[in-house]
Amino acid sequence: MNLLYAFAQFNNTTPYQLSQNGQCGVAYCGDGCQYGYGHCGIIRDGLNIIETCKKERTLAITYDDGPRTWTLSILGELKKHNIKATFFVNGHGEPDFCIYDHAEILREIYKEGHQIGTHTWSHSHLAQKTPKEVTYQMKKLEEAFIRILGVVPKYFRPPYGEGLNYKALRKYLKRHESKNVAMWDVDSNDWVGNLTNAKTLFLNGIQDKKLPSTAHELTPFVVHHAKQLGYSFDTVGGCEGKNDPTDWYRYVGIPEERNYETW
Repeated sequence: MNLLYAFAQFNNTTPYQLSQNGQCGVAYCGDGCQYGYGHCGIIRDGLNIIETCKKERTLAITYDDGPRTWTLSILGELKKHNIKATFFVNGHGEPDFCIYDHAEILREIYKEGHQIGTHTWSHSHLAQKTPKEVTYQMKKLEEAFIRILGVVPKYFRPPYGEGLNYKALRKYLKRHESKNVAMWDVDSNDWVGNLTNAKTLFLNGIQDKKLPSTAHELTPFVVHHAKQLGYSFDTVGGCEGKNDPTDWYRYVGIPEERNYETW
């Protein structure tokens, strides 16, 4: 069994596709899904859709949203166990959050060898946006990556796991070397804020591969139990056999120092 395991770093009470367990739509298709909220299944023309880890008995831990101050505790826990994870970050996903104010944390993620991917500027429902707005959501975050890191990620995760059948988004991803789309096969649902339930969902998912707080509290629990069950850990790129950062990013410049005028 191989898994792509998803955390969130923000509480989010508005999932897009719904079942009794909160998993449906593009990312999940099954009985009880309210298909009126989204298309079930992904049009794959030209996109590399990653839905599980290709390496045997390997767990790719991924974190959505952020980075936030508590990301540092996640980094500490991962470093303690010599684990590399993947962070799909936003630019301005919450009213009190801007990626530029957390630039040093993003640089720390990058420096420690974790993989970084895009998750749009403001965590939008992309299928509800015009083509121009889709471009804005992607390019605005790419500009931040260039300023902070000097790179643009080649890996993307759509907010809410939806929008990939929208022609404007697929067109953008294929034209801008962002064809690697990371979904997931186990979702902690930690964005709901119930740590006990998130732990139960993880154990159910990792032992039976069923679809199923806070990320920094849940991480030690996940690492401990995954190790007990004999799992190894890798990045999303590593799960694809791509362990060289040149496979993860386009290198486009030199990181800038913040001057509080341009950013």
